[in-house]
Formats: sequence, C-alpha cells, structure tokens
Amino acid sequence: MSSATHVKFPTSPQLHFLRSLAEQTGTTFIPPETREHASSEIERLLALKESGYVERAVRSSDVDAEPEPIDTGPVYATGVQPGEVVGFGSAASWRKAAPEQAASAAAEPQVGQLTELDRYSVSGGERVLYGQRIKGSVRITDRPAAGAGRAYLVERELEQDGYSALKALVADYTSQARDLDAIPMANSIVCRELQQAAA
Repeated sequence: MSSATHVKFPTSPQLHFLRSLAEQTGTTFIPPETREHASSEIERLLALKESGYVERAVRSSDVDAEPEPIDTGPVYATGVQPGEVVGFGSAASWRKAAPEQAASAAAEPQVGQLTELDRYSVSGGERVLYGQRIKGSVRITDRPAAGAGRAYLVERELEQDGYSALKALVADYTSQARDLDAIPMANSIVCRELQQAAA
C-alpha cells in the first residue's frame, strides 16, 4: 500500500479553530492537507495572537480620526500599511497618490517602441515579426517588411509567460511560415478546408 492511503486529513474542529484564529488575528492561512499541517498552522496563529498581532476594536470616536500607528509585530507584505487608508469600516477609502507619483505615472509612455523580432520570406514577399509593449502588455504582430499590406496580431499578453516563451513562439511561427509558404495567421484551418473542399 502507498503512503498516500495513510494521510490523515484535518478534522472539522481544527479547521473551525483555524478560521476563528485567522479572524482574531486579521491574517490568513494556507488550507492544511493533513492533521499535522493543521496543528502547525494553529500553533503559528496562536503565537501570532499571543504576540499582540490583533486588530483593535474600533470606537465610534475613531471613525473620523486619523488612525494611530500601532506596533503590531511582524508586517505582512499583503497587509495594509499605516497611512494607506483614511477612515474606518464602510467609510474607509484609499489615500490618493502623491502629486509627484501621479505626474510620473502620467508621464510614462503608454505605447512602446516597435522591436523587430525576426524576418521570414514567403511567395507574397518578406514579412517582419514585431514586438511592442502597449499599456504594459506585450503584443506580437506580423507586418509586411516594405510597402502596404495587412498586419496580423499574432499574440498578446505574452509578458506573463517570459522571454523563453517569446523565443519559442517566434521560432515556431517562422517555421510554419516556411512550411506553408504563406502567412500563418492568414492561413487558417477554415480557409484550408474550404480550399480542399473546392479542389
């Protein structure tokens, strides 16, 4: 028998206690897969609670007052930092960005420069694959190397997959273009099937 069959899943009381501790300390936890993992998360949150990392109760007089800095012990990267929020509860809102930050954000270009990634030739002429950042998103387009002609969007939001994915896409695309002797984006499956049916 494999060891996976001996896994003891967390009990309902453990999960209930974990949720309660997370609410009391204003933190989260990774859902445990075993009883041992649940026990270690409970110990961690209990230690956090004992260290004083607990959100204080809001008094009615605090609603319009500026929040006081509280020494809460460890600071979590995803936690709200002092000075980021104004007000409490349903009246809370994010602070506005400083004028110099807003000005620098507005000054950043929304459309980046066209960068040539590769060239290929088909019977219709030479084509160029370009990369360009538009509003933070990387787009790959297929355009004629010279003169007028149709441009095709090959891929967008490629920055999420990294540079190796970009290189692989360009290599695969130009390889298809050579095999087909045509623009891959213009040579869709539907067009090919219609041509084969007509032949």
